This record gives sequence, structure tokens and C-alpha cells, in this order.
Amino acid sequence: MSALAKALVALVAMAAVAELAAAKNHTIRWSASGNYGDWSASNAVSVGDTVVFTYGPPHTVDELPSEADYTACSFAGAVSSDSTGSTAFTFDRPGTRYFACATGSHCAGGQKVAITVSGASSQSPATPKGNSAAPMAGIAAKLALGLGVGAALLAAFS
Repeated sequence: MSALAKALVALVAMAAVAELAAAKNHTIRWSASGNYGDWSASNAVSVGDTVVFTYGPPHTVDELPSEADYTACSFAGAVSSDSTGSTAFTFDRPGTRYFACATGSHCAGGQKVAITVSGASSQSPATPKGNSAAPMAGIAAKLALGLGVGAALLAAFS
């Protein structure tokens, strides 16, 4: 294998590791007694990061479509709803996303959070996953892609 081929394979491997290392996981312990109003101010979330809500019954994690629905605690047009106890969102675009608990008066009592995501991406919105293992699937896919590209480069320069 030529020196150029070795350098290209090493570069692809380093880029894959750097991307995996850059993403962060955040955990929100979701409860009716929590007040999440300033969560985003003290937790920087970027494109590629995952936020995992952990909670027990009877709570839900509903994504609301707008700031108006968030402010009014209106769940009629919820983008998604989950009650599995561990809900993960991996963010693939910048912007503010709105989440709240639909149980009783929990939202009105403060069990809601607006998460501001920084960074740039042109992909579609993140989707909820019912367990905290969900972020691992994305990492595995990126790793497989990186290894596949590396193998193709290796074959091409061998």
C-alpha cells in the first residue's frame, strides 16, 4: 500500500472518531416537580447531540410543534408522544424544539423544556426513540460507514 493510501485511510478513520467524540449525550430527569425553564441556558446542545428524558409513569414526553403550543401547553398537534420511561432525541438540525408532559397539569406546573440546538445541518427533524439505546444505532451506522469508506480506499490503493 502506498504512503498516500495509508494517509487517506488514516484521515478517514480520524474523521470518523472525531465526529463520534464531538457528539454529547445529555440526560433530563423528567418529573412534575422539575422546573426546566432555563435548561437550555445551562446546557449547550449542538447538532448531533442526544438528549435522553428519563422518567416513570404517568409522565410523557411530547414534542410540541410551536412556541405558542409550548406556552399554552396545547397538545392537540403534538409532533410525537412517548411514555416508555426513556425517550431519546438526537438532533440533526439547529433551532428550538419544544417538549412537555401531557399528564394532568404537569406542563402548566413547569414540566416542559425548550431545547435550543446550535450548529448547521440540512437534514429532516429528529425522531423520538423509546429507549436510550437509540443513539447507539446512529453511532454504529456512522462507524460502519467510516469503515466501509476506509475499506474501499484500501482496496482502491492496494
